[in-house]
Amino acid sequence: MPHRPPSAAGRVGLRRGGHLGHRGLGAHLGERYGTEARFVADLIAEDASLAEPVIEGGGHLRAEVVYAARCEMARTVDDVLSRRTRMRLFARDLSVKAAPEVARLLQRELGLSDEEAGRQIEDYVSGVERERTVLMEELS
Repeated sequence: MPHRPPSAAGRVGLRRGGHLGHRGLGAHLGERYGTEARFVADLIAEDASLAEPVIEGGGHLRAEVVYAARCEMARTVDDVLSRRTRMRLFARDLSVKAAPEVARLLQRELGLSDEEAGRQIEDYVSGVERERTVLMEELS
């Protein structure tokens, strides 16, 4: 059974109709996490800064990165951006801009060194650039 974040006093609870009572996050979290949305909401209740987007203009919250690390065993920037949020597929350029914030959040959660966090950012960005190069070659 996956580890569940502890509940916090005053946590963001599900309201009638399945909506969360914090900045209208219910539809967002409910759509992505279903019944697991309450665990992501608990993270936001513990730390309100996690309700902010990973990157301005992106549709994913900082809490989703923390949840991925704590409950879905995500360990790398690539894992979060490629498989957990799927930003690499749906918003490739934005995902590159999000990589440093994802690394910072993972660093805090997993105790990554500065060197490891930096390496993960570099690996992710270079992987996206390789994809872009191959795509451009195929199109020309």
